[in-house]
Amino acid sequence: MMKDKHGAMSAERRGTGEQRLAERMAELERRLKEVEAENIVLKELAYQSAKRYEQIKQLAKENDELRRQLLQSPWSEKTGKTDEDERPDSWFFRTLRQENAIVPRLERNKEK
Repeated sequence: MMKDKHGAMSAERRGTGEQRLAERMAELERRLKEVEAENIVLKELAYQSAKRYEQIKQLAKENDELRRQLLQSPWSEKTGKTDEDERPDSWFFRTLRQENAIVPRLERNKEK
């Protein structure tokens, strides 16, 4: 009888141990799925970040090229200015000059 009781307790412990092991395995599998999902999100974010970085580099190159062109433009070389509002092709100033609402700078300086 003692053997049966001892055997039953041993079987019960094994069953409890196996149950704990199964629970631990299930927990580890759940955690593994969470980590894999996080990994997918992080990879997507890294891809988007790299893509944006390339876009920023391209825009910086275009910006530098436009600045270079602006500094080399004939109007910029004549006046030494690059203010967009004072460019001769500015619609606002061209319209005002056509209406004789403003006097060109050279004429104002001569009158003084």
